Amino acid sequence: MRIRSTACVNAVLHFFYPSYCLHCDGPLVEKHHLLCPSCLELIEWIRPKERCTYCAGPSPCTPCKGSPRPLRPHLSLFEGCGPILSLYNHFLKTKQGKGLASFLLLALSRSSFPIPDAVIPNTDRLFPQREPSYLLARSLARLLKCPCLLPGPNLEDKSVLLITSALHETRALLDMKRHLKGFFPRKITSLVLIDYRA
Repeated sequence: MRIRSTACVNAVLHFFYPSYCLHCDGPLVEKHHLLCPSCLELIEWIRPKERCTYCAGPSPCTPCKGSPRPLRPHLSLFEGCGPILSLYNHFLKTKQGKGLASFLLLALSRSSFPIPDAVIPNTDRLFPQREPSYLLARSLARLLKCPCLLPGPNLEDKSVLLITSALHETRALLDMKRHLKGFFPRKITSLVLIDYRA
């Protein structure tokens, strides 16, 4: 019976802390790491200066030529490919957001965004606790030591940071920002972890 319980514990540990790189299946330096050093070096941040000045999407941006859709202040961190996508897929399985929230925190520290009074997940679900954007927002809020709030009257006169786990179209983020403006926050900034816009 003891052998079986050890095997179960090892299986659970392997699920949350795989002993191989999530991206290339190579060996890991430390068992608690998720990527090997060479895959970690392959993670490429999106360069804001190379993006559309209106919607922060890939440039040149055909939709914004005719009717600009201002999304700024906004930062998209990564495109949906490479090792970061392997980390994101692992997050979707395990619901452990602290590692990816660290990327968000690093991006926030490098930006000119104000430190938020509250972190808001980009979700319209009534019970969003299992939603990826909510899990990331909650993990980031813990790192920032500020509340993770859902849209509501408690946002009035606050600087809020809107967190989106994965963005497929600009309109979805613009709609959420418009919705938040109805609660009269002082400032709305937004961070997207994975930007799938082509």
